[in-house]
Amino acid sequence: MLHGTNALGSAILAVVVSSGLALPSHAAEVGVDQLDLQFAPSSMTINAGDSVRFTNSDRIAHDITIVNPDGTSEDKGMNSYMVGIVVAFPRPGVYQVRCRIHSAMKMTITVK
Repeated sequence: MLHGTNALGSAILAVVVSSGLALPSHAAEVGVDQLDLQFAPSSMTINAGDSVRFTNSDRIAHDITIVNPDGTSEDKGMNSYMVGIVVAFPRPGVYQVRCRIHSAMKMTITVK
């Protein structure tokens, strides 16, 4: 019986692959550090559906504000020492990340 189940699973996989249907991929979580009043790295490219974990390594608070490709912004809140804020990026586009407290802190996230 187990042999038949494996054959059926292989047959289904062959149909999915040959039909051009995509198998679901797993979203990634990538890290950005807030250190010395900077986002590190200052730019990155990720895939749609991925998330970014912003971790504050400074001993002062930072804000995470995302400026969307359409110009609207989303304040994700304050980020205190060694705390992470995770932000998902479900749609392609170029996003600007800012700290409202420290105007020089900026980065760009390109989502493909």
